[in-house]
Amino acid sequence: MSVANHMNFTRAAADLNVAQSALSQQIKVLEREIGVTLIDRRGPRIGLTEAGRVAVQEARYLIVAADRAVARIRAAARDSGELRIAHTRSWAGGSIASAIREFRARYPDVAIDEHRGFTARNLELASEGVVDVAVVRPPVDGAHDLVVRVIDREELLLAVPASHEFARQSWVAPEQLAEQPVVFWPRVNGPGMYDAIVEQFWSGTGPRVVRNEADDEQVLHAVAAGVGIAPMPAGRAAAFRVCGVHLCTVAGPPKYLDVGIAYRRDNPNVALRSFLELCRLAAEEN
Repeated sequence: MSVANHMNFTRAAADLNVAQSALSQQIKVLEREIGVTLIDRRGPRIGLTEAGRVAVQEARYLIVAADRAVARIRAAARDSGELRIAHTRSWAGGSIASAIREFRARYPDVAIDEHRGFTARNLELASEGVVDVAVVRPPVDGAHDLVVRVIDREELLLAVPASHEFARQSWVAPEQLAEQPVVFWPRVNGPGMYDAIVEQFWSGTGPRVVRNEADDEQVLHAVAAGVGIAPMPAGRAAAFRVCGVHLCTVAGPPKYLDVGIAYRRDNPNVALRSFLELCRLAAEEN
């Protein structure tokens, strides 16, 4: 590279702190090894052959790649780098939020890349290595290459229109739900969470779904408009606080939804290991 930059053996040798004859000999050895001429030595000034120009271009790419690799290796050896997290749309607090706050405080040089998606998509991203950790709603199926750990639990409530008869009751009996119109979201977004809700509220009968909405906020607005009733995680109801919605408790055993994290066991990211430990500690405290 030095010869290509200076186009002069004497200056290149001085730049590299080697003898000119040694530098010239090294280039000739390289030319013999790859079977092409890199330096045009005809005339008063040296120049690059076409093969030499290609070699210089490729060498520059390799230098950049090598520098990038060294930077990543050094980042892995110290508390820097990147942690990629895919949050579920239905959860934004609890142990996960506590772990992220503590992680930022302990490792300020680690960049955290966060985005939100449904459980099914988050599992795909974690499996493909696009993210380091996915926040999901267990149970999950088909995630054989992932470790899934439950770290939180959230109360499940029933959202009803403020004018609904259920809004005047202290609690709602499960059998009262059977014939009620229900606003839900597509099962494909989170099959495990969907089935867990149905099992707790409509075991044996299934909900009479009259409308599917894209997310919990739209579900709550549909409830406020009188379209139907809807199961709702307590945290989501508190986050949106949609006017015209009343939250009820369904009788029987407490109704809950689990929150978990999923990650590849073979993920080498040092930052991930530190984050998992903070998640464990946060879950124990909560």
